[in-house]
Amino acid sequence: MRTKRSLQAAALIAAAVLLGLLTVQGTYALWSASASAAPGTVASASFDVALSAVPSGQVTNMTLANGQSANLAINPAATLSPGTSVYGGVAVTNNTNAGGTFNTTVTAGQPVMANVSGGSLAQYVTVSAKAAATAAECSATGSYAPVGSSGLVSQPVAKGGSTVFCFQASLSPAAPTTVKGQAVNITLPLTARQLCGVPGGC
Repeated sequence: MRTKRSLQAAALIAAAVLLGLLTVQGTYALWSASASAAPGTVASASFDVALSAVPSGQVTNMTLANGQSANLAINPAATLSPGTSVYGGVAVTNNTNAGGTFNTTVTAGQPVMANVSGGSLAQYVTVSAKAAATAAECSATGSYAPVGSSGLVSQPVAKGGSTVFCFQASLSPAAPTTVKGQAVNITLPLTARQLCGVPGGC
């Protein structure tokens, strides 16, 4: 089962320089193992992944009831000007109701930036990320790093547990005044994967 979902946000940058911050596309997959069992009642389980924006606290499931992708607004609390950074993130919770051990891992992929309406802002914006235990860590400037080709992978997340991905968007001090009023879309793929309950898992 593979479903795409996205998160969107925007942040005001200095003198009307507008940055479309953190459009996060997600995919999760469920692998299942099978075994013979005596006749009885069969119940289905769900692999729900909940998303909560940092710092706004807006909450949604990765997949809506109609199977479509969800949108989540991530609104950094500060404005971005040349030479500074803004911070936001998403808390990801393993809300499965499956029985037994059901750990997942979550991966944030490399950011992809695209200028909006023919602008040139993207070349002056850099995005770094870090995995964290709590949302409060997103505002701490240390430990942010570029996302490598293998992505940023969380520690295993147990049923009912959560992990946080923090994102830092920085505007180069060399950004010219010509980028004022421009926007850039930043896309970060998120993948949630079941670890336990599958052949060779856990």
